[in-house]
Amino acid sequence: MASLRETLEKLASLRSESALVTSLYLHLRPEERQDNKYLRIYKDMVKEKKEELSKRNLSKGLFDSLERDFETIGEFLSEPKNLDGCRGIAIFSCSAENIFEVVKLPYVYRNRLMVAPDPLIREIAAIDEEFGKVAVLLLDRKHVRYFLMDIEETTEKVDFLEPLATRAHRFHSGGAALKGAQGTFQLRMPSRGAAPNMVQHSYGEWRFHMRIREEWHRVLKLAADAAFEDWKESKFDRLVIGGFLENGIREIENHLHRYLKERLLGYIEVNTSEAKPTEVREKVLNLLWEKDREEERKLISELEELIGKGLAVNGTSKVLDMLAVGNVRTILVPENFEKPGYLCPETHLVSLKPECPLEGEKPVEIGDIVDEVIEEALDQKATVEIVVNEELQRKIDGLAAFLRFSL
Repeated sequence: MASLRETLEKLASLRSESALVTSLYLHLRPEERQDNKYLRIYKDMVKEKKEELSKRNLSKGLFDSLERDFETIGEFLSEPKNLDGCRGIAIFSCSAENIFEVVKLPYVYRNRLMVAPDPLIREIAAIDEEFGKVAVLLLDRKHVRYFLMDIEETTEKVDFLEPLATRAHRFHSGGAALKGAQGTFQLRMPSRGAAPNMVQHSYGEWRFHMRIREEWHRVLKLAADAAFEDWKESKFDRLVIGGFLENGIREIENHLHRYLKERLLGYIEVNTSEAKPTEVREKVLNLLWEKDREEERKLISELEELIGKGLAVNGTSKVLDMLAVGNVRTILVPENFEKPGYLCPETHLVSLKPECPLEGEKPVEIGDIVDEVIEEALDQKATVEIVVNEELQRKIDGLAAFLRFSL
């Protein structure tokens, strides 16, 4: 199976002079998978796209090629096994050039079905950069496991069972080393003088619990050190820690190097010994989703603040004006926002009016300008933020954007 880099290089080199390439980005989250909802979404997208294409005076050969693309993609999506291990998918098809490529993704920005002379792969590159490398450290009192995630896969790099961390030994009183703690880890307490008839069970129990606590912190330090050593090599971007949260797993922060603390994203509840890589990936993706939703409020607050400084705009027409001059740093898109408009095919400018800047360039009517706006923003190396929270969506007048410079 080709790597992501190889697939992108192949797609980037493709540009047909006689055919159009179909590019699909589709959500495959749990809610879309229920009752195969994603198939109905795709069929609706195809219906709308055909209506749009019928207004573009395409040749019969071009239109037939696109129809075959739609059918081929639909057949692929109809096989559930083709969609394992992802929450989003990108598919590129050009029947005339015998091209069909699939890229599984941890997420997509929104459902998009587009046709163009070349494959629209910018979103994949942007998601790859955003996702980066995520380290996942799982631990309990006896077990340390370490995974590294990227946009393509989840790989287990360390699976270590600590032989000395055991609770099999009963506590007892007395001053000798606790049985079973020989070797690199020993807990020695001095004998306490007492009257001959005094029972010292409580003291022995305290020593037992202190031993358990020290064993736990030894495992925490071992895990933290392992993560730091890998960070030196892999330079992962974010760190997730998992296990049974009630076991005091957050105490590991006392052992983390400050570089790792800066990258600590959060915690996941998981059985360290039994977790499979697929389960780990799903748990981490859930955590990332939650963090993104928290980030939305910060984005809206930043938008309100920057508007006052002339470094942000709120409103679809204002965003289009800023895109036209390359002045968009980040674009904010409400998840289900749609707006009809026009596309200038040569300059790739999007407008709410049937106007193009070049003399003789004829605008093409499109049912939803948002897909083209996202593509243009990505082409300008702007970041895309999708706002899901409905309350926060109401604070955006269609589209909004952070600017590179004030006007």
